Amino acid sequence: MPGLRKAQDVMPNFYMIRILLTIIVLTFGLNTLGQKVTVDTLFVSRKEKFSNSQGENLKYPIIRTGNQNIDKVINRDMKVRFTRYDNQDISLDSAFSNWTEKIIFLDFEVTYLKNGLISLNINSEGCGAYCSNWTDYFTYNYTTGEYLTINRIIDTTGEFRGLVITDKDKQYERKSLELKEILTDDDGDFEKDTYDMVIEYYKDCSSTFQFNSFALHDDYLEIIETCFLPNVIKSMRPLIELKYKYTDIKKYLRIKN
Repeated sequence: MPGLRKAQDVMPNFYMIRILLTIIVLTFGLNTLGQKVTVDTLFVSRKEKFSNSQGENLKYPIIRTGNQNIDKVINRDMKVRFTRYDNQDISLDSAFSNWTEKIIFLDFEVTYLKNGLISLNINSEGCGAYCSNWTDYFTYNYTTGEYLTINRIIDTTGEFRGLVITDKDKQYERKSLELKEILTDDDGDFEKDTYDMVIEYYKDCSSTFQFNSFALHDDYLEIIETCFLPNVIKSMRPLIELKYKYTDIKKYLRIKN
């Protein structure tokens, strides 16, 4: 029955072709209906005097949305904000040639990428008389290129604002009490003048807190509070964590999540 065997051999091939075509169509549909966003890494050479510090290159993000016009808007805005508005009309390479003069570390992290939004941060360390580190936070609508402030994400004028401020005040108070315990420890070498200095900085940081920096994560929104201290007391910088699960703050959100 050679003819029958031939027909049986053809049948699996026919169904396999149909399955493959279905997979191809589905894949094509997903790629065309959904916007694919990637983040490339621009490797920037470190200045020669820092060439032996923490690896060979500085890493800076370049966002690719598949739309060149949106890419230009986002990447230009991020460059300008990151370089503190010093290099608005020059190329990225030229901007970094000026900006990285004292930078010894540069890296980034994408914390959120869905619902038309991308949130990322850039971590930096620079050295002059002393070394210091800091983080810049960015959130964009990758369908329009718009830079988003916190007020576009969540209502900060009502109950949520009060919640954050209360949490912030409690954490500063707890950090201050911890310092006082160290001061009163007979075995410690923490001086009263140093304690007073740190407490004054804590009070100043707390009183000048603003809803500016934030980061989106998969499950929560983080409001960024950073209290910068002079180098002599830098080790006493307080860690203030203001993280809120989307499920707990749903009624205040202005974005889909």
